[in-house]
Amino acid sequence: MRPFTLIIVGVGILGGLCLTLYSSQWPAESGVRTLLMTLGSSVISTGLIGLFLDLTWSRERAKQEQKELKPLYDKFWTFAGQLEKIEGRLEAFKQLGLNYCHAARSQALSRFLGYAKALVDSSSKTVAKGPRELPSHDTVNIVSSSARGLIGYLDRDPQNVQRQWRELITANPQYFKILLTHPAYAHLRQPAEERASGDIELEILKTAVYLHCVAGMDDAQLRFYRGSPTVFTIQAKENILLNPYPYGKMAMQTLSLEFEVGGDTGYIADFVNMHFNHTWAFMDQPSKVVNGKALVVGVRDFGTILEAFAECTCFNDPLHLRLTPVQVEELDSFAAHLGQHDRNLKNPPHENPFKGCVEERGLRLRSPACPDYVANVGQ
Repeated sequence: MRPFTLIIVGVGILGGLCLTLYSSQWPAESGVRTLLMTLGSSVISTGLIGLFLDLTWSRERAKQEQKELKPLYDKFWTFAGQLEKIEGRLEAFKQLGLNYCHAARSQALSRFLGYAKALVDSSSKTVAKGPRELPSHDTVNIVSSSARGLIGYLDRDPQNVQRQWRELITANPQYFKILLTHPAYAHLRQPAEERASGDIELEILKTAVYLHCVAGMDDAQLRFYRGSPTVFTIQAKENILLNPYPYGKMAMQTLSLEFEVGGDTGYIADFVNMHFNHTWAFMDQPSKVVNGKALVVGVRDFGTILEAFAECTCFNDPLHLRLTPVQVEELDSFAAHLGQHDRNLKNPPHENPFKGCVEERGLRLRSPACPDYVANVGQ
């Protein structure tokens, strides 16, 4: 019952008792006594009836209120549950350092170009000149399949952001570490991405030729990994971009996550340490091999690129290349084109290096019309 109701009922009953007692001051036959007793009895009865009715109505009112308020209670607890989830997500974002989610890698490259430029600028002022290989915290670290999405097609005009990445890397190769897929293992993704045979191999080889000959990168900045990457990665100090490679679609057009880590520990920092730093060091670990060959290969010179090219063979036939004569000519034309447009190549290739590799090793080339037909490179 409500306190106000109890007060009213209590005053009514008390008043009725007082009137009844007060009526005894008059004789029994007196009309005043009769009136006072009648009023007292009425007030007491009214109070008791009111008490009973209020108890009954309170229960009914409580039922009706509960019925009407239940949807509001449900909404409140649903909202409270959502707030709890949001709190958990905010804590997860805090732990992960998640800054932004990009619909495609191409949208993230502009932001990370700024991070890369800032790192190059700061490292050039603070890092002592001389070391052939800088520590990873002073370099922009990249894990990629062919780096085509980063620096664009090398035999055609790239997008503006890709051109800027290319120029930054070419002018400051010592501040970059790039881990590419070994071209001999690139063909595993081609059917899923509906790419023509040899396309990805050519992209990787052209990227390696460009970075070695034009930018002057060697095994301190450029390495091959015998396997397809699972996540495209850029790390520029505390800024990290992760772009998973999906089956059936090129990664550059899919989800990319941007993180900011505060140190060398944490979920994302641990992942990048294993994904890049740990893997980058495999080159110096003789136990890390696949099919009897080093898991990670450093691009020491142009011969390393030719060795990787020569490994693009068919299964169970180490002399039968997956590439056609036209594709080999395309690689040689690309290398010659670099020399024609840049007379100051840091590592100039000799004439027709890929055709020469085929001839020296006695390799056979695939015919585009018939995969089982092989021809000499001169045919």
